[in-house]
Amino acid sequence: MKLGGSVGLMRRISPLTLVTLLLLQTLAMGMAAPASAVEARGGANDDFRVTQLTIGNASTSAEVWTQSNGTTIEYLFEGDSIEIGMEVQRGGGSFSGKDTAAMIQIIHPIGYVMDTFSWMSGDLIGGQSDSKSFIWTATAAHSILNTTTNDLSGGLLLRAIVDKDSNGDDRNENDIMEKTVPIAIMKDPFDGTTTQSSTFMSARYPAGGGDATGQGSWQDLSGGAVGTKHWGNAASGNNYPSQAHDRLVNSFYSTNGQNCGSGAQLDAGMSQAYQYYICRNVFYSSNYISSQIHIQAWGSVAAGDSVSIEMWRGSGSQNINESIVYDISAANPSPAPDQWTRISWDPQVTYLQNPYVTNQNVFLGGNSYSMGMVLRSDSSGASEGFHIDDWIQFGIRKVQEYTLDVSCDAPENGYSAPPSAILSMYCVITNNGYSPATIRADSNISNLTWMDPANPMIRMDAVYMSAAGYPTMVNDHDTSILIPPIQGGASIDLWVNLTVPPGADVQQQTWQLWWTDASGQNAGEKGRVTASVGVTEQYGVSLSSTVGLQAASFGPGEYGMVPFRLQNTGNRDASFNLATTFSEDDWSALIVNDTGAPVSNPVYVGRGDAINLQMNISAAVQANPGTVSFNLRATCPSCGALFGNDVLVRNIYVPIHREVSLTAEQTDFAGPANGIEQKVYITISNTGNDDEKYNLSLTMQNWQLGANLVSTQTGLLDAWDGTSMIQLNLPMPIGLSPALYGLTVKATSVDDPTVYTSLSLTVDILDTAAVFVSDEDAEQSYIPGESAQTMAFEVRNDGNSFDRFTMSFDLPTGMVAEYTNLYNGKTIELGPSESYNVSVRFSFLDGTEGQLTLGVIATSVNDANISSTGSATYLVGSQNWLKIIPTEMLVVDDAEPPEAWSMTVTVRNQYTTAQSVSMNLDNGESSNWIQSRIATSDRTFSLEVEEEREVTVIFTVSKTTLNNLGEDYLFTNLTLWAQSQTVSDAASTTLQLQLVKTGVELSEDGANSDSDGIDVGPILMWVGFIAVFLIGLGVIFKILTEVEEEDEYGGWGAEGYEGSVEATYGAVAAAPTVPVAGASYNPPKALPDILSSMPPTPAAMPPTPAAMPPAPVAPAPIVPVAPAPAAPSPELGTAETAPPVPAAGLPEGWTMEQWNAYGQMWLEQNGQA
Repeated sequence: MKLGGSVGLMRRISPLTLVTLLLLQTLAMGMAAPASAVEARGGANDDFRVTQLTIGNASTSAEVWTQSNGTTIEYLFEGDSIEIGMEVQRGGGSFSGKDTAAMIQIIHPIGYVMDTFSWMSGDLIGGQSDSKSFIWTATAAHSILNTTTNDLSGGLLLRAIVDKDSNGDDRNENDIMEKTVPIAIMKDPFDGTTTQSSTFMSARYPAGGGDATGQGSWQDLSGGAVGTKHWGNAASGNNYPSQAHDRLVNSFYSTNGQNCGSGAQLDAGMSQAYQYYICRNVFYSSNYISSQIHIQAWGSVAAGDSVSIEMWRGSGSQNINESIVYDISAANPSPAPDQWTRISWDPQVTYLQNPYVTNQNVFLGGNSYSMGMVLRSDSSGASEGFHIDDWIQFGIRKVQEYTLDVSCDAPENGYSAPPSAILSMYCVITNNGYSPATIRADSNISNLTWMDPANPMIRMDAVYMSAAGYPTMVNDHDTSILIPPIQGGASIDLWVNLTVPPGADVQQQTWQLWWTDASGQNAGEKGRVTASVGVTEQYGVSLSSTVGLQAASFGPGEYGMVPFRLQNTGNRDASFNLATTFSEDDWSALIVNDTGAPVSNPVYVGRGDAINLQMNISAAVQANPGTVSFNLRATCPSCGALFGNDVLVRNIYVPIHREVSLTAEQTDFAGPANGIEQKVYITISNTGNDDEKYNLSLTMQNWQLGANLVSTQTGLLDAWDGTSMIQLNLPMPIGLSPALYGLTVKATSVDDPTVYTSLSLTVDILDTAAVFVSDEDAEQSYIPGESAQTMAFEVRNDGNSFDRFTMSFDLPTGMVAEYTNLYNGKTIELGPSESYNVSVRFSFLDGTEGQLTLGVIATSVNDANISSTGSATYLVGSQNWLKIIPTEMLVVDDAEPPEAWSMTVTVRNQYTTAQSVSMNLDNGESSNWIQSRIATSDRTFSLEVEEEREVTVIFTVSKTTLNNLGEDYLFTNLTLWAQSQTVSDAASTTLQLQLVKTGVELSEDGANSDSDGIDVGPILMWVGFIAVFLIGLGVIFKILTEVEEEDEYGGWGAEGYEGSVEATYGAVAAAPTVPVAGASYNPPKALPDILSSMPPTPAAMPPTPAAMPPAPVAPAPIVPVAPAPAAPSPELGTAETAPPVPAAGLPEGWTMEQWNAYGQMWLEQNGQA
């Protein structure tokens, strides 16, 4: 109703009616009204509401999107300008006009206001409306297309508001009307190529990448899902080409030559193909959070071919790093003509399939892309292809603005705490924007006395996520801190602590925390939290110290000061008792003031006041290393309940104290250099406070002293006088010169080499007599009764001055020995360490057997109490390593044939290895009656382990011997020796023979029978004597007259039978003993000199006629004569056959005669043959 019409109506009202109305108004004014009405606020008459919020007008309307459920939604494109409007209406029936402030706000989903359109309505009476429209340009895309359902969401919020503060409206549920409008990025109706700044053009590109080479096969066709045309892969009724890589490129004709502007780039290939500068639009993915592309299509392609939505960069090759595609066949579009299928694609989904993507949180890697469609065909069959229409790109643009989502745990009813209490508020701040946000956090308390910059009561700790992905604390903790950039969608943690000042009165304060932008691009406050703080009454105390948890470091028995503060943190005066306790015994503390004067309990402190004191702490005398904890406790007996930090806990570090000592009962020593070791015992004591090991070392002024320590390291010594003994050996080396020798023993800590101690000692070496006699090895076995041999023993002067030594023996039974190179029974004078070889000639008596040890004793002339004994052990006779199995007695009763008489024994090797054996005969007295020899093949041989060998001994007895036996039966023995050349052993056996006189018959028991009759013994004795005398004369005569004796054994000499070796070499001394490696060679014993007593045999004397019978004389004992020289033995040499003398000369002690005889043997034994 118009206001003018109302006035005309009133003119027609009768006076009575007017009066009635006035009365009713007066009655209404007299009625009780709500307070809001009385105050001109509230009620139906003051209810302003938004009734309409519109987009577009009759000429320009918003785009409409149909959802999957058939409903529609309005949306716009980035950069669109459109009219928006709102209508407000006043409720009630008031006739009094009243205006209101109203606005339309454009709010981004992250929470900030992008645009505000404000206006004032005209004066409105009840029921009257007013409206206002504005032109709004959508500057930031925000839309999300669900590629599965094709439902559209997202968008900017349009909010129409009436200002309740401007109109007194208290019914606010209808003051706001909102509408969400999705904002897409761009669209193209696919109505062919246009001259607009965004269109699509066809071009052919190499499949491997590169510039366009032609205009391609895409064709604009009539009709479509929207508009009047659409794009197809080929002209209607035709097939697309084979081997095609044809793109439909989002591009435009340049109106500025080659300058395409910041949002595009020149395509040289297309420009060449179209003979006009063509620019490709560039999609900068770094400016967006997400994007989806929508088309409508129908049709199909042949197998092996594809039509895809494409975003490409670089050369545009088919590599996934350069070309991201979606084959629309995957969406199963309808093949029927004009049956359009809606197809949508999110390129980020395809992009994340690239295995080389390093940051999946960055949309499309932040790269720049060209967009469009692409046809890829092979050389096989083709079809008409797809028909494409209605290109729309949705997405969310990355805006720089942001809002914060702040969530804090502040109690709704505020905080309540006593003095000195710490209040903590924890907040999580989230950046709702898309770009990093740099903010500043501030906090204060309404009582400004709590905000002293020198001692602020507020501390803030912020923890953010670093670029490397690790939680990091902000270094600033003031009441205003700068927080590093918070990534879009990320959060930080913030702790804000408020300490109620000690002694604060009971009061109520306001605690505030707020955040502002610190980048300069989004000025203004981004959030605020407010909480009340109430201070309550109580007794309180605080013990604190400026020193850390480890307050000090004291060694054993040391002391030091630990400062601390005693503060009355309550809001009541109080007196406190202070007491200290330690974790270890024998520690103590005294409370003193700054001047060192003791402070006695109780200690008065006014409320909020503090005093500085010190603890004078004394460490235990035997404090162990490590940490000693102590507690300082404050109590208030008169306070009742006492709050606050009433205990101060600190630690004292006791360092390791290392100390060591070395002691000995005696440090000066004297003694002879006699090789008798002396031991010195040194006590090492660990006087430190930790278990220790010590390395031991010895330093000598003269190394010849030869002192040494038994060990180079001690065991683990207990702290505080742990002890151990160190043994120092003084070997008193033989021959060490008399002098005073110094040495030092040093003990060094294993854990700390700088800790050590040493002990010096002296050793006085006196004049010393000492002697050494070597022990010798007899490297052979010895046959008792053999001629003497020689062995050398070393006598060394081990004293430290010149000396001579008297030599003596300790002879075993059965052994004969003598020195051959002494001077008056003494050695020559020897200097210190000089030696002299004494020569001992020795032999063994017959019947001696076993191991005999000879002692060679040297006694100092300087000191008769000093002597030394060397020894040698001789293996005499058999050691049972060789065994000769004896045979029965041999009875000789006839001399024919001469080779018929022999004895065979068995030799066995009883050693663990093979042995070389040589056989020898000791004829003894048997040589007076018989000739004996060992068979040539049995003289030397080898025996394997447990092997046995028979050895034959051949005997020859002449007729004359048997005819002239002095008795009917003669018994005689020979000794057969088997001597090992491998080991020191010689076995023997006795060979028994019985000679039977010619003409005497052998009885069964091997003896004649005595006959009774005249005692003719004396008569026969005289007759025999005469006969022997005569026969001897005849024999001598025969020897002198015969040139050659047929008997190969010759005759007998005065000492019995001689072999050819003895005849030839009887005058040659035995070869010296020659020790060689392995078995030793024992030369034959010296032969008796029997030839010198016999007359020479005349060389020209004719032989006695063989037929001449001997003179008939009575039998007499045969007198042996020396045989004629026989041919030399093949085993011994002569001057003609002797080997050349070695280049080094004759062996020591040899003569040329010995070399001629035994030289070849010496060479063989010494490996020089």
